[in-house]
Amino acid sequence: MLIKEAAKKWGGKWFLPGGKVELNETPENAAHRETKEEAGCDITINGIFYFRYDHSFLDNYLSIFFAATIVGEEILKQIADKHSLEVKWFTYVEIAKLPLRQNLLDVIKSYDKSTLIPVNNFKIV
Repeated sequence: MLIKEAAKKWGGKWFLPGGKVELNETPENAAHRETKEEAGCDITINGIFYFRYDHSFLDNYLSIFFAATIVGEEILKQIADKHSLEVKWFTYVEIAKLPLRQNLLDVIKSYDKSTLIPVNNFKIV
């Protein structure tokens, strides 16, 4: 499942639901909140499958990619808003043809269910 970004800086490119961790929020709680805001669904986090440190002249940040399962009815958000323009399921072949944000194809290729890092074993200090 991918979302089409609403933020002008991403130019309508496709990416996974996500965003910044708010004050007093854990990365897992942020993943739940951002997925609800951007895709309209609730999730259960199964583990971490990828993370990377990005830095530039103005920004430094750690991106954590969680593997998750949708909880309850799979009703994706249908109305565009400030969080996302569209939410849609794609096959891997379809994803490879989309305008994607920030090397997303490499992130997706790295997914291996057998190597998930349990969330309770991962702490940011």
